Amino acid sequence: MKTLVAVEWQRLWKRKIPWLMMLMIPVLVYISALFCQKQNQAFTPDLPQYTVAGNFPVLGLSEMLMTAFNLVAMIMAVMMVTEEYRSGALRMVFIRTKSFQQLMFAKFFVMVVFLFLYLLSYFLICYGIGLWMFSNPDTYPQFYQSHPVTFLEGLLYNVQFYGLAFLTLIAISSVIFCVAVISHTMTTALGISMGFLLTCFAYPNVIQLFQALVGNETMLKIFFTSIPMIQWEGITMMLAETPRLFGWIMVVLIGYCVLFQILHLLVTRKKDIFE
Repeated sequence: MKTLVAVEWQRLWKRKIPWLMMLMIPVLVYISALFCQKQNQAFTPDLPQYTVAGNFPVLGLSEMLMTAFNLVAMIMAVMMVTEEYRSGALRMVFIRTKSFQQLMFAKFFVMVVFLFLYLLSYFLICYGIGLWMFSNPDTYPQFYQSHPVTFLEGLLYNVQFYGLAFLTLIAISSVIFCVAVISHTMTTALGISMGFLLTCFAYPNVIQLFQALVGNETMLKIFFTSIPMIQWEGITMMLAETPRLFGWIMVVLIGYCVLFQILHLLVTRKKDIFE
């Protein structure tokens, strides 16, 4: 299995798309920095929304996480599975000693490692550009914290934030990768994946219309069954001085991972039996 993972890792970097994605990270971070600089004009330094070097890695990620990062996960899944499989690039699997199921799990593992590397690179570049483009006060306010935090305290918070962000990417990758494995065409894979993401953006807003009927607590739990909404607001609530819905959100994310990995297992096992 280690050999299979190593082979898939090498095959990944023979393509132009992963390199292009990595090279685009500084551009995305710079765009986020310009946006945050513009937002600073509407805020005062005593507000957590005001961007400084210490909190820019989080503020610079917040919008990109549920848009650009989810898009990266979708492109990676389609590129690594659907396009290769349907174009005939995976036909050699049938004459290998490894099963189709093992190959798909190797590809999923490689995709997760790539997303980790992508997120880590974004994190480091955010600190570099943050120190260049923003002030670096001794302390600054943090979301849902009663006291200002130092740069080192903020660093610990940022690492926790990125760790939870990575978990959301694993969850959404589990969904999209499963879709890619079962799709007959690249168009189908992209369409279903995009439909899933749009649905995740839409239904939390619809459920808020019924808040008076279902109650605030139930509404929040339904709201945070959406991975993009967890990426948008849920992570910040989980890391609050008094965390809210931490257990619920963790169950949701782990549930996505487990459910779609089981489906992935069943689908690939069926392919091994009939092919």
